[in-house]
Formats: sequence, C-alpha cells, structure tokens
Amino acid sequence: PLAFIGNSNFKTFIMNKLILLLSIICYGSAFGQEILITYDFPKIDMHLHSSWWGVPEIKEPLTGLKSYSNQTTHRDSTLAYLKRYNFVKAVTDGNFALDYQKRQPDLIMRAMSPKQYPPSDTLLTSLRNSFENGTYKLLAEFSPQYRGLGPTDDSLEPYFALAEEMNVPIGIHMGLGAPGAAYAGSPKYRMKLSNPLLIEDVLIKHPKLRIYIMHAGWPFIDELIGLLYAHPQVYIDVSVINWVLPRAEFHNYLKRIFEAGLGDRVMYGSDQMQWPQSIKISIENIVTADFLTDQQKKDVFYNNAAKFLQLSEEEMKKHKK
Repeated sequence: PLAFIGNSNFKTFIMNKLILLLSIICYGSAFGQEILITYDFPKIDMHLHSSWWGVPEIKEPLTGLKSYSNQTTHRDSTLAYLKRYNFVKAVTDGNFALDYQKRQPDLIMRAMSPKQYPPSDTLLTSLRNSFENGTYKLLAEFSPQYRGLGPTDDSLEPYFALAEEMNVPIGIHMGLGAPGAAYAGSPKYRMKLSNPLLIEDVLIKHPKLRIYIMHAGWPFIDELIGLLYAHPQVYIDVSVINWVLPRAEFHNYLKRIFEAGLGDRVMYGSDQMQWPQSIKISIENIVTADFLTDQQKKDVFYNNAAKFLQLSEEEMKKHKK
C-alpha cells in the first residue's frame, strides 16, 4: 500500500514504524518468556547461606566468580539479587541469617544447620524451643556427608526423630562438594555418600518426615529417579548444580528427572555461598531449559516449594499478586 502514497516522508515514517513493530515482535518471541519468568513470577530459594568467610575475592574454582571485598557488600548484593528476581522466600542459614531476616523479615526463613553428631540433649532442647517459637523454620543445610556419615548413621537419628515429630522440613546435603574436598578441609567427605538410595531406611523408619535432597544427589541420576519413584514424599533442590556444572550437564540431569515424570518435586535453590552472582546464573540455567514448559519452570521456581513448605493459600495468593 505504501506505493500508492505519494509523500516520501510519510512512506519513510510508516516504514520505520513497521520495522520497529517487527523488531518488538521478534524480541518478544525470543526474550518474552525469559522476562516473564525471570522478573515477574515469584520465586523461592530453598538453599541460601548468609555466612561470610572473611576472605575477599575468593575465586570459585569451577566458574571463576569472585567474592566481594567485605561482609556488608556481600549481604547487600545478595539481598539485591533476591529482590531483583522477585524472591518471596529464601531458606537461609549461617552466622548472619538473623541480620538478613531483620532487613527482610517477610523474605528470610531462618534454618538451623546442625554441627553436632550426635546432638547433645541441650542442643535438642534448644532446637525444639526454636522450632516451637518460630525462630527456625527448617533444619538445613543438614550436611553429615562432610563428616563421613551416611544418612543411616545412629548419630543422626535424634535429628530425624525430632523433625518428624514437629513436622519440620529437613534439607540434607547429598551431592557434590568442592572439587578435591577430601584433600582440603573435609578429609572425611566421600562422594559415595551422595547416593540418594542411602536414605531409604530413614524414610521407612520416619514415613512422615518432610525431607528434600539438596543438589539433587548429583551425579546419581538413576538412583535419584528410583528413590523419587518409590518414595513420593521426597523432594529435591537443584542448588549449586544449576551454576557450577556446565549448562549441558545440568540440563541433561534435569531433563531426565522431568522425563521420568517427577518434575513436580523439583525445587529451585541457589546454594549462594560467597558469590551472589551465582543467583543470576542459576536462574538463567533454568530459564534456558527449552525442554521445560512455562508452567514447569514456574513449578520449579515457586509452586513445588510452596507445596513442600505448606504455605497457606492466602500467602500464595499474596506472592502471586
């Protein structure tokens, strides 16, 4: 139709508008999904640390990320990332979790990360009181693997019994540690203790236990699928593997879980330690998983965790609003 319009300026104006419109359509097709999921939809981080190791510019060995120069910058950057990507809850342990919570009380769910194996009677009493008064909401990150202990070790039984009795969720480390962990700082760490099937006897003994396996038990994908199939109460988070592993490896692992029909128990976690930038990377590596539908991504980022945490309908409506 432009051929019938004599005014050349008008033709140029219309043509420029058409080019702009086509650009917007193309951009929206390529990036609209990412914008929607990354920014607008609410998210829950099931695995966040508040600790500051006290050493600036620590270089993460697999990604090359560098830590910030001080604890204050580290904290502020972490909270800024959570706000930017619309996190509504973050399960947080570590020395500065209370400080984080004071700054963002609706966001931070404080979790207790126990270090005693077995726990003393004093610690168990303290934990009971903390769960009753709401100081702590979860027992996480529960990490006996770094002490060379499998889930069925007798020293862990008091924790499982208390968590089941009080309906407190447990997040247990079963998966990768730092490369060479057994040679630097964690001499008792053993990769074989990542096998998700090791937790079966605990589940049989404590069938009402609300437990999620952190790091999705990587790299034991077949064992993980078997466990999730046999024990429908078990959930997983995909923390750390969603940013330290090559994207292709993470996608292959995640895809197997969804292909097995078990995606309704996959939860997002960052395992942000000293590198707040990892939150962005871990989100992008889920958003770019083209084998997932929009709804499945939303389930990973929010819906599955909301169900596991037993959030109220009112709270979920507030988050999605």
